[in-house]
Amino acid sequence: FAIHAMLTAILETDSIVEELITTSKTIFDDYFKKIERAHELSKQESDSLSKIRVWNHNIYSVKFLQNLGLSVFGERAIWNPLCAGTIFSYLCFFGNLEAGCAMVDCHAQLRITLHLFNALLVNGIIQKGELPMLDIFYNSFKSSKGLWEGSLPKRGELVQRFWICFGMSVKDAKRMAEKAKQHVRRGFLTAPGRLDSRDESFWRGRKMTHIEPAEIATSFRRICNRDFHDVVDNYHTPEQRRLNKGTDHYLLAVRTNDTLDAIDNEQQILSFNLPSCGAIFEQFICSLGRVLQWEPLLASGMGTSILRNDKRQGFVVLFVQHLLGALDFADDPYDHYFLDVPLGRASSTFMNIFFTHLEPSNVVWFQATAEAKAEEETDS
Repeated sequence: FAIHAMLTAILETDSIVEELITTSKTIFDDYFKKIERAHELSKQESDSLSKIRVWNHNIYSVKFLQNLGLSVFGERAIWNPLCAGTIFSYLCFFGNLEAGCAMVDCHAQLRITLHLFNALLVNGIIQKGELPMLDIFYNSFKSSKGLWEGSLPKRGELVQRFWICFGMSVKDAKRMAEKAKQHVRRGFLTAPGRLDSRDESFWRGRKMTHIEPAEIATSFRRICNRDFHDVVDNYHTPEQRRLNKGTDHYLLAVRTNDTLDAIDNEQQILSFNLPSCGAIFEQFICSLGRVLQWEPLLASGMGTSILRNDKRQGFVVLFVQHLLGALDFADDPYDHYFLDVPLGRASSTFMNIFFTHLEPSNVVWFQATAEAKAEEETDS
């Protein structure tokens, strides 16, 4: 019966099969063009993603999936609805979500971006709706333990919560938050001095939580983890449930419908090419450091070899203690100055410019329709 149903579906689409082939091939090829572009972008900075083992391992794993589209057989054999759907499932859930979640924050680039976005939101410097791409990531990753270690942080806990999600103990995170508060309240406007031994020691013992794709997408949890413990039946009547509950066909129908609903609801985040987004967020972080005039400090390592050898660690110290510190504790976070730069104003302006001018075709690999459907329903 299943084979008959699939063959019937293929035959019923025969009138538009050429269009399906062309569209499928275009989407597939475009995905890997974005991966190649991300690979090239990852080599541009001196402290680049290309030096990160997690990035390199996963970028080649994703590239390997391009073999699924090799033209060994006729186009109809590969790009018919059945086979094309299977290929795109591998690409979406294994390549884009599983590998993508490992890559999008492999240099802490996503957590820095979203913690800054959250801090600007809670201070009213940026409003929801201004930057749609960041809104989507913010909403999709708000349940990620790796990024937040709990609920979204509020003003007064921005510094402490970032250090906790960066692998620091609660005790040390509180100490660093108090130190940031003192810097802000005393109006330290110049470069920080050498970090003390307690600041240096924690870098060696940090334990960060990885981003799990199952926390981002319910569809991944259903399809890849086979986790159906919280499925909801939205389609059967009470009478149908009473007659069929417990049967195999009822269970299959409920799980299938719930999974399809999850895919439909998650179209926007699924449509983002996450490895490409990882390269874009990295570009944003590196550029932000230059905008805020931090390059000389990062080159010096701020008096410790640990930070000199890994500029991202040095960036995090400046980002949390000074930028997040200002947004957490300053009386006027928008115009709090450090190194003659108004931190809230400069960071929010640059974030707005960077993501407003970002070309969607560089990060989106298929057109999500959930928003369009919602608009149609509203109009009707």
